[in-house]
Amino acid sequence: MSPLEIISRLCDVTENLSAIVKKQQTIIEQSKIEEAVRAELRQEVEETDREMDVLEYHMRKYCDTDDIEATEFGKENAVDD
Repeated sequence: MSPLEIISRLCDVTENLSAIVKKQQTIIEQSKIEEAVRAELRQEVEETDREMDVLEYHMRKYCDTDDIEATEFGKENAVDD
């Protein structure tokens, strides 16, 4: 597996984890958890979301899933930026 494939897959896993957290946040918002706790968790999710967006933006110059084609036998297609 090439380094770009690893980065791309890590991004996919991170996006999946983010979706799980957002679902959990929705459940927390609807539950009888104290408002202060809900607000704190909401803020943490929002901050992490912003940080992920910034990191994704800066990572695009290194790896974009559109630039990675399926590899065969460990060969990768290099993309010049």
